[in-house]
Amino acid sequence: MRQNSWLIGVLALVLLVGGSVWYMNRTSVAPSVEEGNVLYTNPTYNISFQYPDRYELREREVGTQERYHYSVTLIDKEAFPEIPQNGEGPPVIAVDVFQNDLDTLLIEQWVHGTNDSNFKLSPDDALTSTTVAGAPALSYTWDGLYRGKSVVLSHRDSIIVLSVQWLTEEDAIIKDFADLLTSLELN
Repeated sequence: MRQNSWLIGVLALVLLVGGSVWYMNRTSVAPSVEEGNVLYTNPTYNISFQYPDRYELREREVGTQERYHYSVTLIDKEAFPEIPQNGEGPPVIAVDVFQNDLDTLLIEQWVHGTNDSNFKLSPDDALTSTTVAGAPALSYTWDGLYRGKSVVLSHRDSIIVLSVQWLTEEDAIIKDFADLLTSLELN
């Protein structure tokens, strides 16, 4: 009987140590980054994505004391080496995180009910259901200074809007945006 207790104790210890090692390795493995890409991670809003290293990333808080709005902007340095400091800038990829724990809007309510969505500039008023990083999302095009596309999803206490602008349908930024959407991870 005593030998069985000892054997059970050793087995339990082996399982505990083995399980701990497996868990630590599983949670500490960094996502693989494709060659020529940079990994962006934001632990505050629990998102990460990859983007080509030819882009310059700018991020800042643009909200108010009452409501956060975090902005991440990607500008293609090769296509636009001279970025104007004032006036209209080049087409960009943008990731915006809007506070939603006060209003708790559904993504369709947010798209239709806020000016930040640019949906009022949609030439066809079409919303397309999609999935991004395993989350339900809505996609639509809009036409302002540039033609654009936005994908909107809800994550934790935020609405996340991923957008791209382009000059022509052949612009590389459109594919870069599609790749960014594919690489998006919500933590």
